[in-house]
Amino acid sequence: MATQNKPSFVRMLRRFPFRTGLFTFGPLVVGLAQVLNAVFHDSGLWPVVAAAVVMCVFSVLITNYHLASFRRQLADGRD
Repeated sequence: MATQNKPSFVRMLRRFPFRTGLFTFGPLVVGLAQVLNAVFHDSGLWPVVAAAVVMCVFSVLITNYHLASFRRQLADGRD
């Protein structure tokens, strides 16, 4: 839970909208596009779903990294 001492994802999104959107929602959109492409073109679905899952995991990890970096910047006073 976000408190005054622990900034939230929403606060980071307001401060860095492009970076946060690119690394949080970008991989999810790419993964969804890959799955839809495989469905519409009748290609192998399992490798594409595996790639989409990897993209989702990447999105979670990179978002957590950016949130930790943002918290560190605020703690160091580099707001």
